[in-house]
Amino acid sequence: MWPIVFTLLAVAALSISINKIIKTKETTHTDPKSRVTAICFLLISIVNLVGYWLNFLGVITMALTLALLITGAYFVRYMQTDHRENHLGKE
Repeated sequence: MWPIVFTLLAVAALSISINKIIKTKETTHTDPKSRVTAICFLLISIVNLVGYWLNFLGVITMALTLALLITGAYFVRYMQTDHRENHLGKE
């Protein structure tokens, strides 16, 4: 029973985060590179959920997870920050 509950919670969290990514994409004009990190982290959770339910946890799943994690970490440099908020506290 617990695996089903955890899977349902993970799917709910994934749908909420995907919905937020889509809404952000519609409202702002940003470089697609800034979204690669979020997409990689979403794909990590999807790969691990599918691997768990299909009994496919192993070297291939872990290698794919590691590759997505490294890709997401690399593209963190392209994420946009609001520098005005950072400077308001210092002035």
